Amino acid sequence: MPAADRSNHVGESQGFVLSRGLEQAAGRPALAANDGSLRLFAELTADPDRLDARPQEAYPALLASLQPGWTVRLLQLFWPDPALRREFVELVSHWEGQPDGEPGTDGRALLKEGLLLHLQESALPFTRRTIVEFVYPGEEGAAWWDGLPGLLAAYGLQFRPLSAEEILELAARVFNLTFD
Repeated sequence: MPAADRSNHVGESQGFVLSRGLEQAAGRPALAANDGSLRLFAELTADPDRLDARPQEAYPALLASLQPGWTVRLLQLFWPDPALRREFVELVSHWEGQPDGEPGTDGRALLKEGLLLHLQESALPFTRRTIVEFVYPGEEGAAWWDGLPGLLAAYGLQFRPLSAEEILELAARVFNLTFD
């Protein structure tokens, strides 16, 4: 199979592994794949304020809007999430002990110290992230990419393009399957 055809093969990560760094695609950061194609990336999330989010209806609408020959991948990745830990540490750090002389002062302080120690030494929690990869076909794909936030918002989904730093972090995460 020619190299250009292989890079679009479903399930292969060769485009990441042999990437040539970051370039611009119509003013957007894009990963330059081994075959010269440019890859745009965005994260999809369900709007937490909308209980009627319907991703099962959004995905067919996204796919139906593609032009023949275009390539889109949906990546479901497990990603370390330090925000959850930071929030819990902040809550625990603000625990106040019992007033002096009240029973239970030592126990609560010991619990607080034990929780903070455990959090410092335990692994980060993971969260599942949904990433859209779009093989940029040229200017005709720019309008489609720019229209995705509106299309997906109708289904309660948020579409956030990844920055250059986030694309590099994504590539590193795909390479490093041990989650170090």
